[in-house]
Amino acid sequence: MLELSEIQAIVTSGFGHLPHAQFLFLAVADRKAAQAWLAAITPQIGTSARRPQHSPKPHMVAQVALTARGLQAFGLTQDAMRTFPREFTIGMADPERAKVLGDSLESAPEQWEIGGSASPDVHLLLLIYASSAEQMHAATATYLPDVAAAGLHELYRQATYRASVAEPFGFRDGIAQPAIDGAPTPVLPGQSVIKPGEFILGYENEYGQQPPMPTVTKEQDVAQVLVADPQARGRKSFGRNGTFLVVRKLAQDVAGFWAFVDQQARQLDGTVDATKRELFAAKLVGRWRSGAPLTLAPTHDDPELGKDARRNDDFLYMPTDAEGFGCPVGSHTRRTNPRDTQQPNPARSLVITNRHRVLRRARPYQDSGPPRSTGDADGVAVGLVFMCINADIQRQFEFVQQTWINNPKFNGLYDNKDPLIGDNNATLAGTGSMTIQRRPVRQKVDGIPRFVTVKGGGYFFLPAISALQFLARLP
Repeated sequence: MLELSEIQAIVTSGFGHLPHAQFLFLAVADRKAAQAWLAAITPQIGTSARRPQHSPKPHMVAQVALTARGLQAFGLTQDAMRTFPREFTIGMADPERAKVLGDSLESAPEQWEIGGSASPDVHLLLLIYASSAEQMHAATATYLPDVAAAGLHELYRQATYRASVAEPFGFRDGIAQPAIDGAPTPVLPGQSVIKPGEFILGYENEYGQQPPMPTVTKEQDVAQVLVADPQARGRKSFGRNGTFLVVRKLAQDVAGFWAFVDQQARQLDGTVDATKRELFAAKLVGRWRSGAPLTLAPTHDDPELGKDARRNDDFLYMPTDAEGFGCPVGSHTRRTNPRDTQQPNPARSLVITNRHRVLRRARPYQDSGPPRSTGDADGVAVGLVFMCINADIQRQFEFVQQTWINNPKFNGLYDNKDPLIGDNNATLAGTGSMTIQRRPVRQKVDGIPRFVTVKGGGYFFLPAISALQFLARLP
């Protein structure tokens, strides 16, 4: 049984009913004051516990996550820090991790707005979600009325607004999320039900194991809020019911994307074939703008299918689209969730794929101008604050990024990266390629530029409620 009252709410909910969100990147300036603030805010942190029947959904929710430096700023010892995975402790901006993630040139950590090698250390991330702009301001005042009095220093603030189901490029977002086995959420047809240990520490994962968790000595738990760690004698479990949160601010070149699509759909007379334009864009993504998957709607869009959550993710590739004639092998959605297409056989492929899934919690942003629901940038900086939940950063998020998204030899290909979010400018701008399988002759698309640029990010630990209480009382 999942200990839902201990697990922060973002693990089991994307807060779809709260379109406004604000993310505050903070540093600890006064540890004692920051601990007092954390002690006061912890009872207000939203959890995954079931709401009483017929009770209304909350109008605002707050969540708290910390970097490795942040945990140390609150007093976690080196002894405890050594129990965390290395990729978390060295951080996303480390040159080693940047190489794994393909963060180079304009996406290199030195160029980032926050979290990079040239910016101050981020210790804490306060995520605030609200139902309206007014509630957003009220929530910020509620959870952090005075930054200085809280012993904190604000480094960066990112507002987001979800005006529609589409991300900035214009495609329906949020499809093909895995379900957590045992979570209080309905399971949709075709949805992968995955062991909770893939997303929450302290539970069995897809390997049938309960991996080691971050721990502290029992002497440090003066408030007696942590449980004993079953795998380490004399230690308390700091990680139980916690998880890791990956955050990346991704700028999207909407105008560049559609200009490239138009170029591929241009006819001899210079006009753009609208039908070919939509199909080519769908081939890059793997779905039509409506969300209808190409495997189920290979020749034309089906908006009713796209918006039907009970049908738009209920498919496998091998029965009808093994060769990629519907959804190309190298398309974005087929890379990020290969389903049954990996060797040695479809059944084994599903097992392998489920060991590398993440829970996505992305939010669109627009850095200037009024909120809009379209992907028309008009010179305004737009993109996604990509966030994902995973219990193993290296095996889940980093694996997907390195082995599926940026791997030119993915699934039998030899020089293709993800056409939508891949690092297609890793050596020279506009050098990406994509093969579109079709009969009688496949199509080779060259000159794909990088459409998504990393502007900041970090690896965060999302503690359980008891772990937040421990940090607030750590002497």
